[in-house]
Amino acid sequence: MRRMDYNKINYFEKADSPQHREFIISQNNCILCGTVLELKHIADREVSEVKEEAFCPHCEVKTRNRTHVLN
Repeated sequence: MRRMDYNKINYFEKADSPQHREFIISQNNCILCGTVLELKHIADREVSEVKEEAFCPHCEVKTRNRTHVLN
């Protein structure tokens, strides 16, 4: 099992509170092994949507699958 490095966050905003840092880590790192998640985005302009899939390259687990509506 890989050790999670809580001091290294791949995120562009400043995380002021411990709760904010934990949320960022939970969204960007695999809950099983701590590896940084890879994101895949597929835009479908005909229906004005972007499909987002987050997965762990180490565990090969899909952790998130969302559809975002474009305005």
